[in-house]
Parts: sequence; structure tokens; C-alpha cells
Amino acid sequence: MNKTLVATIILAVVVGVFHYVLFPIFTPKGFSWVLNQYVYFLILVLSIVAYNLILKLKPAMAWRGGVVWLTGLYFYKFILYPPVPWTLLITYMMLWSIGTFLYISQDEDTFREFRAPLVKVVTGEYKFARIIVFTLMPLLVGFATYQSLIPKFAEPVELRTVHPAPPATTKVHGKTYGLEDLQNPYRVDEQDNYKDSFPFLDADKQEYMKFVTEGGTVFFQNCHYCHGDQLNGLGMFSHVFNPTPANFVDPGTIAMLRESFLFWRVSKGGPGLPNESTPWSSAMPPWEEHLTTEQIWKVILFEYWYTGWHPRTFDDESSVGE
Repeated sequence: MNKTLVATIILAVVVGVFHYVLFPIFTPKGFSWVLNQYVYFLILVLSIVAYNLILKLKPAMAWRGGVVWLTGLYFYKFILYPPVPWTLLITYMMLWSIGTFLYISQDEDTFREFRAPLVKVVTGEYKFARIIVFTLMPLLVGFATYQSLIPKFAEPVELRTVHPAPPATTKVHGKTYGLEDLQNPYRVDEQDNYKDSFPFLDADKQEYMKFVTEGGTVFFQNCHYCHGDQLNGLGMFSHVFNPTPANFVDPGTIAMLRESFLFWRVSKGGPGLPNESTPWSSAMPPWEEHLTTEQIWKVILFEYWYTGWHPRTFDDESSVGE
């Protein structure tokens, strides 16, 4: 039997077993250093390499190039978490395709081996494959043309809620919080009386500013790529997202919200948004999977300090002057 066919059959079986049997085992709800999608992917790749070496299959270069390309697609589509928007997926796959082409064209012999099946299909040496290809191509072109010319009717307008109503409770790191009464444990002075404090100079003297500095460190390590160095939503990756990351300087964002709302949104990210925030959902990952509860609160503290806004409260304002 043709070794390329054998390699293809074994590949289909291996990937099927891994994806439908092992993938759910390696992706539990809680984080694990051993049971996670990246360890699973590494084992999958090593398994594909191993059975080809053990059985000495040496499939055709076209097969190897196709497997390398599909491996990248599988990683970005199923393994990488949180999921990336389709615009980033296309960008990553373009770069991966370039790398795959460099792999198959590394020298003249491998490139000749890669294009040999294509040449044989075009010249008619592979008659059955040529019949299939030259039959399907006009049908696909005709179908694409039909889809582009068929009249389309716009769907009804669906308004998106920018700041959806939060749930009554949220569970973060195994602990349930009631958002109605939840307060930032690091907000030392409710009225922000810190006129004489500057974070990177006297953080050790003022406990509040120490928390702000720690939150700022976490922000610039994780969040500024999207929300920007100036917290204006113009980070280096912001242009690829729809909607764009939140602009914290704008008075219509965190200035209108309670800190408990931000705690819920930062912890759960885009996947935790309710239905009223569709059809466009936030691309923000669920940061509870990457940050501790304390780090989330300190980042929120830093965002309010940097922008100069005070979190919205529903307390009796008459108590401010007392």
C-alpha cells in the first residue's frame, strides 16, 4: 500500500482519538500545569512525528507540507486560549503559510518533490484526480458567483448594550461574590484624598499608592497592549478588534461604573458577556485565568487613579461632607 495513504489513514485516526477523547481530558475547567491544552498539543505533535519515524513511512513532501500547515491551523483554532478574533487568525495563518512554504522550498529537491503531484494532475498522469479537480473548480466558481449575486435582505437592527446589567453574583477563583455590596479591598480612602502622593516615588510611604503601583505594574505587563499606554484604548493591538478596547479616559466608561462591575468584567472577559452585548462581543480574555483576585482589584484601582475618575457609588452623597 502507498506509504502516503497509510500515513493519511493513521493521521486521521490519531487526530480523531486525540481531539474527541484526550482533548476533553486535557482541558479541565480549573488550571493545571499538566492537564492543559498546550501539553496536549505537544503530545499530539510528538505522536505524529513518532509513528512516522517508527513505521518509516516517509510520506510525500506535499503530504508533509499539508500536515505542517494544518497543524498551525489546529493550534490557532482549537488550542490557543483565549480564542483570537478571525482577523488575528487570518494574520497568524498568513505568517504560518509563509513559514510552511519556506519549509517545503528549502532546497531544489524538496520543492520539486512537493510540486510533483500537482504537475502530474495538470499533465493528466493522475487522470482520476484531474477529472475531480477540473470538475469541481467550475462548480465552486459558479457557486461563489451565485452567492455573490443572489439578493440579500438585511437582518433587523439589533442594538448592543455597551454596559450590560451585571449578574447578582459572580464566582471567581472558586469564591462567590455578591456584586451589589462588593467593594475594592485596596481603596484605602473612599474620597481619593491623595494629592501629595505620587506612585513611583513614595509608594512605600503611602499604602494606597503602593497598591496603585502594583496595579500599574500588572496593567503594563498584560493590559496596555490593547488598552494603550495612556489607557485610551489605542494599544498596539487595538486596531484588529471590533469593537475596539475600552477607552478608560472617556467619561462614558469606568467613570459611569462601580468597581464591582469592573471586577466582574475583568474576571470574566468577553466569554462572560450576556446576550444583550451581542452581536459584537468583547475580545478581552477572562483574566481570572491569568491573574489573582488581588491583582485584578489592584489593576482596577490603578485604572481609576491614572484616569482621575472616581468609581460610581450609590451611597448617600450627604455623607461626603461630614
